[in-house]
Amino acid sequence: MKLMSDNEIKKNLSNVKATLAIEGLKMNKRAITNGHRYLRGKVTSEQAIDDITKYIKGKIR
Repeated sequence: MKLMSDNEIKKNLSNVKATLAIEGLKMNKRAITNGHRYLRGKVTSEQAIDDITKYIKGKIR
């Protein structure tokens, strides 16, 4: 994956936030942090998915 500049990351996350807002949803801090880490190349998509899955499973219990 090509690493993105800070401006590109901000733009992409803003687009995601806008799309979610249309659906009446809002990104929490955890989602924003995971997005930054992924777009900066600090975690793989598999690691991000694993983190999200663990978080959701923890909320269900």
